[in-house]
Amino acid sequence: MTDSPDGDTAPRPDDQPAPEPAAEQEIEDLRRALEEREAQYLRLAADFENFRRRTAQEYGDRARYASEPAALALIPVLDNLQRAMSHAAEGDPLLDGVRMVARQFEDALRSIGVTPIEAVGQPFDPALHEAIGGEESPDVDVDTVLTELQPGYRLHDRVLRPALVRVAHPVHS
Repeated sequence: MTDSPDGDTAPRPDDQPAPEPAAEQEIEDLRRALEEREAQYLRLAADFENFRRRTAQEYGDRARYASEPAALALIPVLDNLQRAMSHAAEGDPLLDGVRMVARQFEDALRSIGVTPIEAVGQPFDPALHEAIGGEESPDVDVDTVLTELQPGYRLHDRVLRPALVRVAHPVHS
């Protein structure tokens, strides 16, 4: 405190009087409310960022797998072409044409991300193969795919149709 010219003592700016208890409580309440709002803001910002990432992922997946319905409709056509080739007589000029069309189908499917699932000689994987039978085979390990009855296909990393296979099972003596 300093003396004023008329002899009174006046408070200096840095000598603030102590706040009243009610004012202190109000300041503390405001401080808590501000902290709650900041925490709420941070949660909201995190939720929005997660929503943005999820939406971007969904749009990406939608674009990546947009050809799935077309691929599912075309795979049976390729199956029929392959069956026709397996039943045609070698040397038949029509067989060469069917082979070319089948190759075009395979290339077209590959261009949209459809690839065949490897089966014969691979370990049985229920996510990729559908076993419809088993055979005894001393030549290969148990649960190895021996024959493929119908090819399986995937679109990028998603299985469109599992391969129908026969799997080796233990030899009984």
